[in-house]
Amino acid sequence: MRLARLARYALVPAAFALTFASGDALAKLAKGGDANVSFTATGPGGLKIVGTTSDLQVADGDKVVVTVPLKNLDTKIELRNKHMRDKYLEVDKYPDAVLTVARSEVKVPQSGEVSSEANGTMKIHGKEKNVRIKYTAKRNGDKIGVTGNVRLDIDDYGIEKPSFMGATVKRDVDVAVSFVVSDT
Repeated sequence: MRLARLARYALVPAAFALTFASGDALAKLAKGGDANVSFTATGPGGLKIVGTTSDLQVADGDKVVVTVPLKNLDTKIELRNKHMRDKYLEVDKYPDAVLTVARSEVKVPQSGEVSSEANGTMKIHGKEKNVRIKYTAKRNGDKIGVTGNVRLDIDDYGIEKPSFMGATVKRDVDVAVSFVVSDT
């Protein structure tokens, strides 16, 4: 479904957020439960579908590569999850959403808070596209709380528009991410 596509998009911003660190230090999740990625898809008659996951991996260097396994996206309705994973996201064929951001794109506050945008690439459903992510990073000691969001068009990734019983999800999906990283 479109929700599945949206979920993939949501995972990419989460990966991007993990690139935050001060100076040359690497950023890592403070703990596994600190990450949350969500997507919101809408349709006619007030239809609103939200999917979430906290499952992601980060490889850090000159580029930060964030990988989100799509098989764990959850919309709280098992049949919808199955359709999203099997029919729309095709997770057996395209298991991950991958966000890549150059380290130089990321602004990290030495103290306080900073809001900015960063360019990167997102690969979902076998297609890679440029994305621009809005984010806020707030420092609290050696921890940095990050929130970010991006709007994605599932058509850009070759994902079929989800439709069920005549209700079709809109092609634009909002993806949000929040997590905590620490300087290492």
